[in-house]
Amino acid sequence: MFDINSSNKWKYLPNILTILRLLVIPVMAYLMILGKWVPGLIVFLLAGLTDILDGYIARKFNVISNFGKLADPLADKLLQLTALLLLARGGRLPRYFFYILCAKELAMIIGSLFFLQKDVVVYSNWVGKTASAILFSGIVLSFLNMLVSVYLLWIGVVVSFTAGVNYLIKFLKKINENG
Repeated sequence: MFDINSSNKWKYLPNILTILRLLVIPVMAYLMILGKWVPGLIVFLLAGLTDILDGYIARKFNVISNFGKLADPLADKLLQLTALLLLARGGRLPRYFFYILCAKELAMIIGSLFFLQKDVVVYSNWVGKTASAILFSGIVLSFLNMLVSVYLLWIGVVVSFTAGVNYLIKFLKKINENG
């Protein structure tokens, strides 16, 4: 009998969605290079939807995998950074946003590796998720060439920085608790 709550039926779907997200990045990039902003935006939005969907499925059906833990954030960052780079190249937002967010992502990767080395797991929280949503919204508005996107991206940068400080504080507390 078909049991919709059976995790076996959902086991690979989050990873398939993540791989799909990685595969559509070149499609989005190609469309953006051609100046086809609306089709590029549609691909970006659909890829963003797969991110929400794969996370929901993985948590709801408890099918979180080591592959997903690594590939999902990588796919998200590649999607966003590719969009930012090509939006800047197309004159839809200042280039410094690409550089600032690249530096932020590099700092997050280095921080994550340091956390991993210390066997400390710091889970995402509402501040980080809020920062991601604001940045995503700013990127969407940049596709539409709306000036308000710059302000939204600045807010996203500030909230991202706040999230980074928040993660650092949690990390230091965990290190202190472990001695």
